[in-house]
Amino acid sequence: MAAGGAVDRNVAASVNAMSAGAHSGIGAGTCESCGAAADDLAEVHRVYVIPAAWDTEEKVEVLEELERWCFPCRSQYPHQPLGG
Repeated sequence: MAAGGAVDRNVAASVNAMSAGAHSGIGAGTCESCGAAADDLAEVHRVYVIPAAWDTEEKVEVLEELERWCFPCRSQYPHQPLGG
């Protein structure tokens, strides 16, 4: 069994590399980024990033509004954690 796994007596081992506290946020609900139901939401500020190109300068815009995002969205998209 892998670290963090829990034995399911009916089927097999469940693998979770991180403890529940490592990725638990403010609780369950709907992710405001992807719309999925999630139980690991955290409050973040959305960040828009426009990379530099030959005709534009780089621009980074951090929104003031708080949104509740799931772990996959926090793993893939630019954001700033609450208090970050």
